[in-house]
Amino acid sequence: MISHLPVRPRHCDAQAMMHAARYYEFFEDAFLDWLGARGGYGRLREGGADLVVKASGCEHHSPGRLGDVLAVESAAARVGTTSITMTFTMRREGDLVAVGTITYVCVAGGRAAPLPEMLTTPA
Repeated sequence: MISHLPVRPRHCDAQAMMHAARYYEFFEDAFLDWLGARGGYGRLREGGADLVVKASGCEHHSPGRLGDVLAVESAAARVGTTSITMTFTMRREGDLVAVGTITYVCVAGGRAAPLPEMLTTPA
């Protein structure tokens, strides 16, 4: 799934480039779009599950800039029994900007829980 997300002034430093911490906001927005195609966060919560971040990382290739509309492709890179690792490939007009990886662990009742079917089957 590809999300198209604009770089706004609040995302940028004084040089009009995206601040390094803001990339994770774009990854999260793209993940919520990916999750939405599978029924959404509400559906996940209705089933008693939630997701917490276990690990995250970002490789920066080219800066996002004020006014860019970034295409962020979300893909499940690894699906385990209680966790899912997502890869987020961010591009500007085809040029690679960044690649993010986030591992989410499913929790229910304060403990690791099996991933709901909505996360383990293609949309």
